[in-house]
Amino acid sequence: MHATTAKPLGVGPDVLKFCASLQHSQASSIYEVMLNNDRYCLKVYHDNGDPGYAQDGRDLNRFRCEINAYGNLQVGGVCRKGVVPRYIGYIDQIDPALYRPHLDHFANDINKPRGILLEFLPNTERLNCVNYSDNRFQVAMQGLKEIHQAKVLHNDPYPRNILIVHGDPERIVWVDFDVSMSYSDSQLQDGRVQMWFEEEIKWAANFGSLLRKDQERGEAPNLKYY
Repeated sequence: MHATTAKPLGVGPDVLKFCASLQHSQASSIYEVMLNNDRYCLKVYHDNGDPGYAQDGRDLNRFRCEINAYGNLQVGGVCRKGVVPRYIGYIDQIDPALYRPHLDHFANDINKPRGILLEFLPNTERLNCVNYSDNRFQVAMQGLKEIHQAKVLHNDPYPRNILIVHGDPERIVWVDFDVSMSYSDSQLQDGRVQMWFEEEIKWAANFGSLLRKDQERGEAPNLKYY
């Protein structure tokens, strides 16, 4: 069952408070929020009409991609293992006027935005050639395999989508599933899906080699490409 079949969270400005803006892109914005005095991460998506699906069947709706991924990841136990952020739920039809000035740049969208509420991860940094270690990358690769076991193809396995969550114990967490592809049991019977999983493992492993070489040469983090 996809996460969008679940009932959205019924929250309003009386219990949902915006604390800080963390990241912006053309597709979405990420915020640190408080809900009933608990801290979370809220990813809010622009909605200017449903882009539908590509000719090859890929979903082009980033909100739908991400929420369907978390549906599979939650059912597959991947959220519980800490490989990805814990999924809390989603919020439908957020009124930007109720959360000014934080959501002012959503005010002119065709439709009201939707958001996905996730575990807040403090004290994080993205994996790069400076903080790279073979052990950290091995943990990341094992995490990617567990994501695949939950029938999700990340589809963007760059190191920038791998977070180091400092603490005791340290966590290595995959994020940003807004271009991912999620599958049902019946879709796994298509031999191409397993091939795509295998290709993604090779793709991600290649980034590990690039990070290791950059580290050996004393390079600065290559944030432009990976």
